[in-house]
Amino acid sequence: MIKEKEDQQAGLEQLKKIILEKEEKRKFFSEKFAHIEMKVKQALQRQETDEALKEITVWALNLWASDVHYEVFEKYIIIRFRIDWKLIDIFKLTKEEYKKTLERIKYSAWLKLNITEIPQDWKYSIQLEDKKIEIRVSTLPTKYWENAVCRVLDPQKWIINFEDLGFFWTSKRMLEKAIAKRNWMILVTWPTWSGKTTTLYTMLKKINTREKKIITLEDPIEYELEWIVQSEIDEKKWLTFETWLKAILRQDPDSVMIWEIRDYETLNTATWASLTGHLVLSTLHTKSAADTLDRIINMWLKPYILASALDIIIAQRLARRICSNCKVKKEKTKEEELVIKEMLKDIWIKVTNIEKMELYQWKWCDKCNNSWYKWRIWIYEIINLNDKIREIIRLWWSVAEVIKEARDWDLITLREDWILKAMKWYTTIEEILRVI
Repeated sequence: MIKEKEDQQAGLEQLKKIILEKEEKRKFFSEKFAHIEMKVKQALQRQETDEALKEITVWALNLWASDVHYEVFEKYIIIRFRIDWKLIDIFKLTKEEYKKTLERIKYSAWLKLNITEIPQDWKYSIQLEDKKIEIRVSTLPTKYWENAVCRVLDPQKWIINFEDLGFFWTSKRMLEKAIAKRNWMILVTWPTWSGKTTTLYTMLKKINTREKKIITLEDPIEYELEWIVQSEIDEKKWLTFETWLKAILRQDPDSVMIWEIRDYETLNTATWASLTGHLVLSTLHTKSAADTLDRIINMWLKPYILASALDIIIAQRLARRICSNCKVKKEKTKEEELVIKEMLKDIWIKVTNIEKMELYQWKWCDKCNNSWYKWRIWIYEIINLNDKIREIIRLWWSVAEVIKEARDWDLITLREDWILKAMKWYTTIEEILRVI
């Protein structure tokens, strides 16, 4: 059985290599980039640095960029946007142009203009029509000058609903039942750049009513949420997650959101909060939903306490969502047919006529800036703890036993969620193979 699995995996890896090598490589480009460059440089020539910075921010929002990077090299500075995790070159600045831009960035974010030899970070906000956009700024001294990165935070794009996040109805039902409870702990896991923040804020939005007191402990506050009490840690002033969380629990909250569990002290306080009548939402960096249990126990939390406090573990990844504006049908290759068959075996679906399954490809399109993709789709793996899983955790048999019971219950793994979303054409075969 093990040998069969290894052969299957080796076969899939070979097919993956062939498909990705055949994939048409496209350069992310738009005529908009030249327009952005013209507008920014004209503003800088007029010494209107505030207007230049606003132009960059507005276009970052229009192109759905999450970050603006100012990268300094010997002869030039290049502005790059991170769009769907890919860094895209937009245009270059001269050193004189960048000097004006950097001074405006640092001035807006209350950073010291005369300090260039140590990293600095803070934030500022701009008002665009009826919404406020938060900008988080980080500067870093480099060989030639200071690099700057500005994260653009637009709550209208990031705080969404469960359907847009990509939860199928079974997962959505589990999560809605979990956040409706008065206590327990919900953990969202996976490394950086997996959309954990968006999932947390979406849950907060769902439970946010005037009858409840919700307090958050963040590092830093990314979005301002109406009716929610938001607090921010400051370790320079000894305001750590642990000390701040203890103070929050004396504020009589119904629900608490903790930005991240980093150590035993925070974990222990959060756990006891869930055991004493609070709904606790938080994140943890782990490789999968089941590995979360190992990580927590290795942080020295007793298994019987964990079993009594934890309700749901959500592991997640992000994939680029296909552009619906420019898709057309395509002929399947033999490698793609084989990959689909192998993947469908994982979720016990036997396809008798693979030839009738449709695949699509995407043309050049200005809406997705010739990239095939527009925005993102979330991929989930959720372990919903039942009585049997809690007993396994209390006795701490193994992660494998937890997975086995979760599979008998209602677990859909990350890989299976990928396959189902690819079958519905939320994303592409190439994107699946690139990420998993």
